[in-house]
Amino acid sequence: MHRVAFKMIGDKDGASDIVQDVFIDCFQKLRNGLVIDNAKSWLYKVTYIKCIDHFRKQQRLHEIKLMKDIEIEDKQNDNQEMKTVIKKALSKLNPQEKVLAVLYSEGLSYKEMASATGIKFSSIGKTLSRTLKKLGKELNNHRYEMY
Repeated sequence: MHRVAFKMIGDKDGASDIVQDVFIDCFQKLRNGLVIDNAKSWLYKVTYIKCIDHFRKQQRLHEIKLMKDIEIEDKQNDNQEMKTVIKKALSKLNPQEKVLAVLYSEGLSYKEMASATGIKFSSIGKTLSRTLKKLGKELNNHRYEMY
């Protein structure tokens, strides 16, 4: 059985796993009262089926890996392009607006932003709103949306 599995899948460890699964299945079937008429042919048939299952699993894993590699590559390209666009948009803001946009993206509260920048707490909301509109407009010019 091991030789058959090895010849089918070409992997010694994989063949050992398959044979082990076959014997576990055999043990469970016999334990549950199944009578196997021709044990030798049954074992080879189950080995064959397990090898086919192994191939299908490997093919699915390979397809998934290829899909993930393509997605990662696409995301990396998209991320790099987006980073470039965001840097350009941020460069068009004045330093105060830039700091507010960055602090806002970090999730700081208005109170924390006021403390960090020295801008009055009462002015943070309006200044941030103008900054985000300006940033959004710049991103829209490059066909990106902020939200």
